[in-house]
Amino acid sequence: MLIHSAAGGVGIAATRIAKPIGAKVVATASAAKHGALPALGMDELIDYRPEDFEKRARDVTDGRGDERILDAVGSASPNKGQRLLAPTGRLGIFSLSCAATNQTGGYLVMIAALARTPWLQFTPLSLMNANKGVFGVNLGHIWGEVDRLRRWMDAITVLWTEGAIKPQIARALPFDEASAAHHFIQNRKSLGKVLLTLDHLGANSAGCRRSHLERDRM
Repeated sequence: MLIHSAAGGVGIAATRIAKPIGAKVVATASAAKHGALPALGMDELIDYRPEDFEKRARDVTDGRGDERILDAVGSASPNKGQRLLAPTGRLGIFSLSCAATNQTGGYLVMIAALARTPWLQFTPLSLMNANKGVFGVNLGHIWGEVDRLRRWMDAITVLWTEGAIKPQIARALPFDEASAAHHFIQNRKSLGKVLLTLDHLGANSAGCRRSHLERDRM
């Protein structure tokens, strides 16, 4: 299994879910974070800046390719990923981190990143002939699938109660420092999840929590 942006919260969580079912995890991350990643369960490390992850991952798998790939990068990465898939392998695309290159620019930066993104080089026919699959994930567009989300969450909760997985927290900041939290992530300093806490909001925090509880009971 190849996981991009493996030092982030999603990458670490995916690794901890994959390891109990016997997966070998190949991880891409900046070299500065490589020292911490083996202890988190990652087996092979790729520095995505100087190394071609497609070539290195193929070497690691003795030419077969990866069964699963999680791609949060975008740009040319999905094209490389689908070529790297083993037969019956699947590529999941869930972010576009190449668009978050600095702390300014907003939509202009995102538009520029999309403009640099090459056309996908795979088609339904090519995927069918190669026995490969590509899918996308946007959690913000799946909240209506309550029963399915509950099943997934129940399975993850079992792993958590058994001690097979646990969250990796990089930093917790008060809610009113949300911009600093985003900058911390954009500067690629995080090793795990960055949390926003409500404790520093005093009475407003308590009122917000009460309103959510009342809404959930309705």
